[in-house]
This record gives sequence, C-alpha cells and structure tokens, in this order.
Amino acid sequence: MTLVSNPCKHNDKLSYAEMEDIIKQSYDGILVIDRNADVTFANDAYFRITGIRKSDIIGQNFREFMKDTPYKKAACQEALETKKQTTQTHYNLAPGKVIMVTSKPIFDAQGQVRLVVSNCRDMSELVCLREQLERAQEIEEQYYKNMAGEIAGPIAMNSKMKAIFAASSKVSSVDITVLITGESGVGKDVVAHYIHNNSPRKEAPFVTVNCGAIPENLLESEFFGYVGGAFTGAAKSGKKGLIEAADGGTLFLDEIGDLPFGLQVKLLRALDTSEITRVGDNSPTPVNIRLLAATNQDLEQMVKEHRFREDLYYRLNVINLKIPSLRERQEDIRPLCLFFLHKCNQRYGQNKRISPDVLIVLQRYSWPGNIRQLKHVIERMVVLSNGEYLELSTLPADIGLEEVLISTSEFISGDGLIPIPEAVEKVEKQILSYALKHYSSSRQIAKVTGIDQTTVLRKIKKYGLDRNS
Repeated sequence: MTLVSNPCKHNDKLSYAEMEDIIKQSYDGILVIDRNADVTFANDAYFRITGIRKSDIIGQNFREFMKDTPYKKAACQEALETKKQTTQTHYNLAPGKVIMVTSKPIFDAQGQVRLVVSNCRDMSELVCLREQLERAQEIEEQYYKNMAGEIAGPIAMNSKMKAIFAASSKVSSVDITVLITGESGVGKDVVAHYIHNNSPRKEAPFVTVNCGAIPENLLESEFFGYVGGAFTGAAKSGKKGLIEAADGGTLFLDEIGDLPFGLQVKLLRALDTSEITRVGDNSPTPVNIRLLAATNQDLEQMVKEHRFREDLYYRLNVINLKIPSLRERQEDIRPLCLFFLHKCNQRYGQNKRISPDVLIVLQRYSWPGNIRQLKHVIERMVVLSNGEYLELSTLPADIGLEEVLISTSEFISGDGLIPIPEAVEKVEKQILSYALKHYSSSRQIAKVTGIDQTTVLRKIKKYGLDRNS
C-alpha cells in the first residue's frame, strides 16, 4: 500500500514511516483490501477489536477468509461490489462486544475501485451507556406512572421512614393512642391518615382538629359541642362537637401543644371516661374514639415549664412516632417531587417534567420547610415554567443560591485560612455568576442579592463575568 502525505502548515511532509506509525497507533481498527479483496493492510487495533488473528488474513484473500465464517458478507466486500460506503454492526463477532464497521471504496483515475478502507470501532461502551440511559428512562417512566400518585401507600424510600410506616402499620390494628412528633411540614398528618386507613375504623369518620387554628374562646364549644341557647349566638338546635363527630372513628388532634392549659383538663377527662359533656348540658354523652395527636413542639420540656399538663402528656405519649425532617431523608425527595408534579399536572392541565439538573439541586437543598415547602416549590415551578421541563431558571432564588455557596474547604490554603477579602470575592463572584444565568436584568440581580444596581454592574465588570461565564 502506498501512503501519500500532503504538505502541512509548516511545509513539512510526513514520511511513509510516520504515516504508517500514525495509522498503527489509531485507536480504531483499520483494514484495507484491494480490488481483488486481498488484504493489504491491517493495524493492531483491528485485531484487538475483532479478535481475528493476524495469520488468518494478512496476505490472504478476505473473500476466501469469510467462507469459513458464519457471516454472509463483510462490509468491505459489500463496498467493493456496490462501490458505495457500507456500514455494518456486529453483535457476536467478538465475545461481549458490539462492533461497528464502516467500509468506503477508493477509486482510481478510471473510476474503478482500487482499495476499500474499513474503519472498525468497538461500540460496546456506547451501547452499554445507551442501555443504562434506556433503563434510567424506564425508571423515570415508572416514577411518573407509579410513584407520581398512582401507587398504593405512602412514599418512603428512606430507611427511617420505612420504619415509621412499619410501626404505624402495627399500631393501626389496635386502639392505642399515638403521639406523632417532628418539625412543621414533615407529614405528620400523612402518618395519621395512614394509621386510620389501615385500622378497623377506616370506614368511620376521620376528624382533624388543628388546636392552634381555633380561637381560644371557641375551643371548648368546638371540642365538646353545645346545647341550644347555651350562650349568646348559639344555634337553637345546638351543635355536635368535633370529638362527638369522630364517634366510632379517629380523632386527630394536630398541634396539640397549642391547646390551652385549661382545656387540657377537660380533654383528659373525656379521654379517661370516654364521655363528653356539651356546653350548657348536665348529662354526659358517651363517645367511642381512637385518638391520634401531633405536635412540632417539645411537650416534655413544656411539662417541665408547666405549660402542658404532665398527666395529659403521659396519656398521649403511649406510642411516639418521630418523623425525620426532609433533609434527613434525601432518598424521598425525588419520588416526592414526581408525586407533587403529577398532582400539579392534573390540577392545572399540564404535562410537565423535571430536568435531571433540577432534581439534583432539589435533592441537595436543606428544605427548612420540609415537605410542605417542597410541595409549594414544585407547584410554583409548574405554574411559572414555559417549556416541557422544569428548568433551573424556574427555581426560587433562595434554593438556587444555596447551591452556589462554596464549601469551607475552599477557604483553606496550604498555609491555613485564606484572607477574608479574598474569601468574600470568591463568594461574590460565584453568586453573581449564578445570578447572571438566571435573571434577565441587573435590576433583578440587585433585588435578589440585596445590593444596588450600580454595585452589581461594577462587580460584574470587576470579575469579568458574562452570561456564559
């Protein structure tokens, strides 16, 4: 085979030996046959990729070689015969490999095929990546189809949450009082509903009372009900209280820590006697309820401070289920995002999806407002986004900015801490770089970062930033 080199920029010419070395060093396999299908050249990569032995084809006719293989016709043969570029993919030419061969004819001055050059590439890694992508897409589809609102039961990928729902399942079958604790927004009401829905009382009422939402002067009448004419403005027919409304079912007292001290005595008496007395009435009414309570406060500390009755505390704290915060259960963030997205899509007639980079940001965020905050963020993004996917640009500024704050390690050099002015510049540069990508004007950036517009423009110029930096 003759190798011809062209002049390069410096008017130097590559020698035959140099050209041969270049071809030999190619990571892709190269095979050359002449017009008779005789093999005139093959580099080492060709034998490495295909598993064919040198002695089988070097100096041999490739057409004859193919007769002893299970393959009908190689790409180089087809290119030789059709005089056209040909590509073939082989899935079993070499064990465990997917090999793509592209053969292209080279013509002489008379338009006849002089040589056929075949380029051989191992596609196994790319095929593997494609299969992984397809599996990831299948998993995403399953999330959207199953986890996004169509599965039975709560979302709990985290081991702590699995333990919570396992315990909830056990206690649901008996009428034992359960105190559900945890930060605001962690889903205490979800656990309460789960216990009720798996209990023998599931067909009976589930009555929720937010002890912090009812005015104190109305609490007693709301809790216990009243008879007609019991007080000014009372309905003539009287009214059934919330406890009585839960008769036969479950009473869920949310934010129990906000219950006034005086009313705690009457609640304890009702729980102990299974009777309530309406305001203005002298005769008690029997009630049969299952009690669940929830709070984000430290009731034990409140007992020590005489702000919560000790006897009521021990009456409630028979089984204590402490719900972890969302930052402690990052495995649940992704399915929760898809669950809320599905609900929002249904509510607003949309078909939005979440881009992978947004999911990464949401999984890393600390979520001080827990699941309630996550739900509202997803709803906000669905409403404000324009495209098919929820993108980084639709994230609330506080969530996005948390991701650009640099770690403590970046403030440490080999000799110790870096100077504070340098550290401040690092933070400023990262925040402004992020803001440039997510806000359309310097006025918006000034509003989000809390500095005036002139300072924003000056610092952007100082750090040499632009929207592509």
